[in-house]
Amino acid sequence: MQTYLYRHDEILTARPYGFDVDEEGWLWEGCGTNRLTGHNLDTAECRQIPVPEMGGRPIYESFCWHGKLVMVLGDGPFYLVYDVNSRVATRVEIPATQPITWYGTKTAEDKLILFERSESRAIILDAPDAMPRFVQCPFEGQLAGGSQHSDGLIYSSLSDPNRIITFDPKAEKFIEEFASPFPKAGLSGRHEHEGVIYFADSSGGRLVPFDINQKEWLDPISTPDHGSIYGFIGGSFSFKGKGYFCLSSYAAQSRLDVKTRKIIIPDGPLSVDGKPYRFLDRYLVFEPESQSFEYLVAPEQPDGVPLLCYAWADENRFAITGMMIPYTEPGELGRQHGQWLVMQSEPAKDEPGFQTYDTNFDRKQHLARYRRTYPRTHSVYIVKEPHSPATKNLCGPALRYPPGRQAELIRRAAQTDADKYWNELAMTLTGNCETDAERVQRVGGFIHRQTYYTPNQEPESSDPIVALESHDVCCGNGVNITQKLLEALGIPVRKVGLSHHVVAEAEYDGGWHMIDAKFFGSKQPHREGCVLTVDELKADIYFADAFPQDCFVFDPELVTSEDGFNILGYVFGPWGSEPFYSYYLGAEKEHPPTLPYLLPAERLGKQRVRLNWSRSLKMGGGDIEYELSVFKDRDCKDCVFQTSTTQTSFEYEAPEANWMYYIEVRAKCSHRKKNPDTWYPAARSNFVCVPEDQYGWYGVV
Repeated sequence: MQTYLYRHDEILTARPYGFDVDEEGWLWEGCGTNRLTGHNLDTAECRQIPVPEMGGRPIYESFCWHGKLVMVLGDGPFYLVYDVNSRVATRVEIPATQPITWYGTKTAEDKLILFERSESRAIILDAPDAMPRFVQCPFEGQLAGGSQHSDGLIYSSLSDPNRIITFDPKAEKFIEEFASPFPKAGLSGRHEHEGVIYFADSSGGRLVPFDINQKEWLDPISTPDHGSIYGFIGGSFSFKGKGYFCLSSYAAQSRLDVKTRKIIIPDGPLSVDGKPYRFLDRYLVFEPESQSFEYLVAPEQPDGVPLLCYAWADENRFAITGMMIPYTEPGELGRQHGQWLVMQSEPAKDEPGFQTYDTNFDRKQHLARYRRTYPRTHSVYIVKEPHSPATKNLCGPALRYPPGRQAELIRRAAQTDADKYWNELAMTLTGNCETDAERVQRVGGFIHRQTYYTPNQEPESSDPIVALESHDVCCGNGVNITQKLLEALGIPVRKVGLSHHVVAEAEYDGGWHMIDAKFFGSKQPHREGCVLTVDELKADIYFADAFPQDCFVFDPELVTSEDGFNILGYVFGPWGSEPFYSYYLGAEKEHPPTLPYLLPAERLGKQRVRLNWSRSLKMGGGDIEYELSVFKDRDCKDCVFQTSTTQTSFEYEAPEANWMYYIEVRAKCSHRKKNPDTWYPAARSNFVCVPEDQYGWYGVV
């Protein structure tokens, strides 16, 4: 059957546990410790709520009940009753020496039964805030879980030897036990059909049917691929007549030592494939009428393998949650800690499209999220076929953009009224403009400010709404956005291809004029106030090199991984890795020098210092000259000294002690012979001279 996968890449978690869905469609699950995470099945919205009352514990199962959440915390000595709206958590103690509560079940009698397994008791609640009652299980064994079936009884499995027991939630008492035909089995998930409960023998590769009317066991049913694809059958849910069983590569039974409160790990191989055991990317689906099996498989992901863990279902839909195991290298699984995902039987039909564009976009905050955030789980070499094949020791997936975020952008853009979106944005931007020239200038400035010429992340989509809402935009989508906005304003616009680049031209003031919003924003190459055409720029091919291309002057940490390495491959790198603009117009390819990063100044005397900077590199070689400027003000307008040198240091006598001086160094090359006004960005630093006996470090060593 078709399913719909929603990834929340902003939430990183180990495998999540049991969850429930409230009346408003919110799926509530614990992801990690001290936090509650929510996914709305109808809108795909995500929430993350800190719950410090959890005391550093994960939520083993949550229950949406009477407007609140009841959350059990594994080996915690209490459970929590939580009000999502007020963010108030009430702690309820579990009276046991070392309680262990993993699971529970809601009943047709509107009760909640929690299973305390250290002392094998049922905890009964009539309401979230009601005082709990406890019923001791009279049968030997560990009461771990159970579910209610058509005869009104709750069926649970006990081990050593294996058997099932029943509990009457109406009478609140345990009834009887039935020995399993397989004493060493471990019964886990179950599906009922026409009075027969099909229990999964967790590590036995079979379903064991029990007729609840005749109170007898029927012949077992072997499951396919046991021992090769999976080794363990876990929890389950029923949906439209079929049973869906969770699978794991674990090749043993699951036993808990209540003294150590840990799973008993047997000797020998622990997984069917020799890799660390884990949940799988599929559920085993059982059709009782034909007694046939098939798989429900999660959609393949580019950066790892999805694990399908716990599930929920009602009569109309189901949801399965899990997480991603990222690749450490192509095809090789890494640690079991990754992005949270939800797979649904029905799409999030009410997921909103994009409405009015948010012009309060914070570009600085957007860029701050990129500083050293490219994770170690991802390759630092970005492959872009066919131009840049993978390196031989590629480590981790090479992703252009977070897959979950990209999928969300594409889905929401498809739900957007595109004409309304662009018309409203165009009018918002240009409402007080009087001429088309002003309108085009305003559009260019908007795109330049509101988007980022990303060096390593851009959604793989040509939809301009996806591009603008992501804010990570290269030249092609920059032109697409330009066209949409100008078309909404009724201004003729066309796309013009350059060498390895693309721009737009807009028609106003009786002619066509270039608009390269990504490179130049609101200040396009112009002469005497008139913006030039592409053909005019080609006729004076080096003229455009005088205009700032600050879109390529990256902060080094924007192209640095979280562990401090450069992100390489088919990406833009530091200044100097991209050519002068004249190249895109057809000139011979030439690169500017790299930025001369400032190093600490050295004290030579009382107020005499040596100003230092790194050597700039120029692709293809060539002479480099450094222009050094010293300013008395932070705006770098009051210049007190300026010189040029071919060295990477200069001795300077500071005019005043205890005064902050601001330094700019520009690396210039022979390209100035082609255009004396060629633009070169400045590297900046500052220092202050203080008496040598003054404690502290002030930009001088």
